[in-house]
Amino acid sequence: MAGLQQTNSEMILLSWVRQSTRNYPQVNVINFTSSWSDGLAFNALLHSHRPDLFDWNVVASQQSPVQRLDHAFNIARQHLGIEKLLDPE
Repeated sequence: MAGLQQTNSEMILLSWVRQSTRNYPQVNVINFTSSWSDGLAFNALLHSHRPDLFDWNVVASQQSPVQRLDHAFNIARQHLGIEKLLDPE
């Protein structure tokens, strides 16, 4: 039963992320692994809720995946108080 509950929670979270990032055509979140590796999903999720923090077009088009991940983690830490728990590399 615990496994089913976790799966349901993950599906709900995945649905929320997909809804939050639906206006970002470069972003297609289908799972919690490979969909996040290029940094676009993290940045789109932040931008969808706080578009005032950065220019989406600059981040989406001019940075490498590692730079985009680092950017998202730094924005989350500096402006939202979310500690950096992952290493972009």
